[in-house]
Amino acid sequence: MARPLFQLNPRLALCAKMVRPGKALCDVGADHAYLSIWLLKSGTVPRALATDLRAGPLGSARKNALRYGVGDRLTLRQTDGLRDVQPEEAEDIVIAGMGGETILQIVLATAWLRDAQKYLVLQPMSSAEDLRRGLLRAGFWITREEAVLDSGRPYSVMAVQFVGEIPPAGLLYPYLGRLEPRGEAERLYGEKVVRDLLGRLKGAQRGRSGYAVEELEQALQGIRDDFLSRCSLSPDGRKE
Repeated sequence: MARPLFQLNPRLALCAKMVRPGKALCDVGADHAYLSIWLLKSGTVPRALATDLRAGPLGSARKNALRYGVGDRLTLRQTDGLRDVQPEEAEDIVIAGMGGETILQIVLATAWLRDAQKYLVLQPMSSAEDLRRGLLRAGFWITREEAVLDSGRPYSVMAVQFVGEIPPAGLLYPYLGRLEPRGEAERLYGEKVVRDLLGRLKGAQRGRSGYAVEELEQALQGIRDDFLSRCSLSPDGRKE
């Protein structure tokens, strides 16, 4: 009897939703390889490479691959980020569950990602603003972004590609990326950003931070007026 397929947590489920069907996958920091296994078993990807810095999780991943019958299509590799991954091995690259600064370091250290055909799915646990700013400076553009609630906390998942010449990003891009004001997850994400900006604003007003007071005030106003005010609205403009 076939083993029933497990359910991914909300963060990984959104990452899986953003992976392009039919593309070779590399899951960086794969831990127990649940994302790769789920995408293989669901028929979304034909093959996958799962990497992790630690031997322990890869041992568990190997057992899981055998348990769910995908050992012939899942390659496991112990390496730091994408250091030992070749460009022909992956078309879609998922880096999830790490801090934004760590994700940025991995992306910037991998020259072959500067290719418009490569597609990144990034899910930062923290420092999403630093990740967006760093990607922008390096010529990477967020093509799609969604928020999700996991254990009551809002997170962002972004699809990113190298474009070289970046289109105008706008004042709110580092804070909200390409999020659309859809519903509760986006509202809670926006509220989290506002709380962070308010803390920075207090420090800036006291001369204790390097942030410009005017820029922070404009960002706060934009998030409140142009984003939060439109979250959880029905198509006819009424609050749901």
